[in-house]
Amino acid sequence: MIGRELSRWRRHLHHHPELSFHEVETTNYLIEELKKMSVDIVHGRNRIGLPTGVVATVGDKVGPVIALRADIDALPIQEHALHDYKSCSPNVMHACGHDGHAAMLLGAAKQLSLLHKQMPLKGKVKFIFQPAEETENEEGKTGAQYLINAGVLDDVDAIYALHIDPEQPIGTIKLCEGLAMANVDTFSIDIRGTGGHGAYPNQTIDPIWLTAMTLPTLYSLTNRRVSPLEPAVLSLGMIQGGAQTNVIPDCVTIKGTMRTYTDEARIKLENELRTTLQIVTTLGGEVEFTVHRGEPALYNDMTATTILRESIQKAYPSTIVLNERYGMGGEDFSYMTRKVPGAMCFLGAKKEGLNACLHQPIFDFDETILEIGTGILVQAVLTSIAKGG
Repeated sequence: MIGRELSRWRRHLHHHPELSFHEVETTNYLIEELKKMSVDIVHGRNRIGLPTGVVATVGDKVGPVIALRADIDALPIQEHALHDYKSCSPNVMHACGHDGHAAMLLGAAKQLSLLHKQMPLKGKVKFIFQPAEETENEEGKTGAQYLINAGVLDDVDAIYALHIDPEQPIGTIKLCEGLAMANVDTFSIDIRGTGGHGAYPNQTIDPIWLTAMTLPTLYSLTNRRVSPLEPAVLSLGMIQGGAQTNVIPDCVTIKGTMRTYTDEARIKLENELRTTLQIVTTLGGEVEFTVHRGEPALYNDMTATTILRESIQKAYPSTIVLNERYGMGGEDFSYMTRKVPGAMCFLGAKKEGLNACLHQPIFDFDETILEIGTGILVQAVLTSIAKGG
C-alpha cells in the first residue's frame, strides 16, 4: 500500500467533513474510490438502513464472513489549524480521526481485493463505512443501529475496528479483552418553582436556589454512592435558567451525561440521581427527571481480541500492546460487538510537537499510522479466516 494514497484519501475527507446523518458527499467520494477496486458495493436506505454510508464486499461465499468497520462522520467543531487540508466547512471538522479510519478501511479494501485476485480468499470480507457514529438522531439512534437493523451483520462471523489515539505515540496500541469503553447515558432535569421579583425572594420558590442546594450532592454521587471499584462519571454540561438580573425564574434546566462500565453501576447511578432530586420536593419545588440510554459499554470478545493481538504482533512485532481500557468515552461500535463477536483497539498516533486530545479544535495525528492501521486490518482478516472466523 502506497502511503501517499492513504494520505490523499484521508486529507480529502478531512478537507470536506460532514456531520452525522449528512455524509452525502463523503459517501459519494468513498463509492467512487471503491469503484476503482474489485469489490461489490451496496448503499442506500433500502440496502443498509440509511441513505449515507456504504458497504463493500470481496471474497468467496464459502468460509467465514469477516467485517471491518470505519466511521465516516465529523463533529460540529471549528477547526484551528494552518495545514492545507484544513476543513473547508465552517464549524465542522474531523476531530475524532474518522477521516483516518475511513482511509485505512479503503486501504484494507484495496489490499484484500488485490490479494483475492492473486489467490482467492477462503471467506468473505465486508468493509463497512458507517455513518453517524458521533450523534443520535431524533429517534435516539446512531448509525450502527440502523445498519444492524438492516441486516448488514446478519451473516458476519466476526468484526474488527480501529480507533486513532492522538495521546499515545506511534508504536503503542491499547487493546484489552472485555469491557473497554463506557455506557453512555444522558439526562435532563427540570427544577420548577415559583418565579417573582428579585427584591422579594421570600415571595417565590426560587429554582436557582433549589438547584444550588442540589448541585453538591449531584457532584458527590460517583465517589460517595457508587463503589470506588466501579468506574463511574457524572458530568453536567448545561445549566439554564433566568433571563433578567431582577427576575427570579420559575424553572432551571440541567443537562448532563453519566458514564459507567457495568450494567450494575449504570442502574445504581441513575437510581441515586433520582433519589437525590427528592431534595427539590422537600424544599417546596417540583422536579422532572428523564434519562436517555445511549450506546452500551464496548465489549471486546475474547477470541476476537486474541486474533487482533496476534495480528498486531505478526504485522508489527515491535509494537507495544498495552492491556488497558480506553477510558470513559463511548463508541457505537459497541452495538456491533453485542450483535457479533468483535474487537476494537486504539492506535497511538500522536503527532510530534502537538498536544491534542480527541474532539479538540487542534486535533491532528501522525499519518504514519494510516499504513500501520491498514496492515493490521488486513492481517486481522487473514488471521481470522485462517482460524475459521
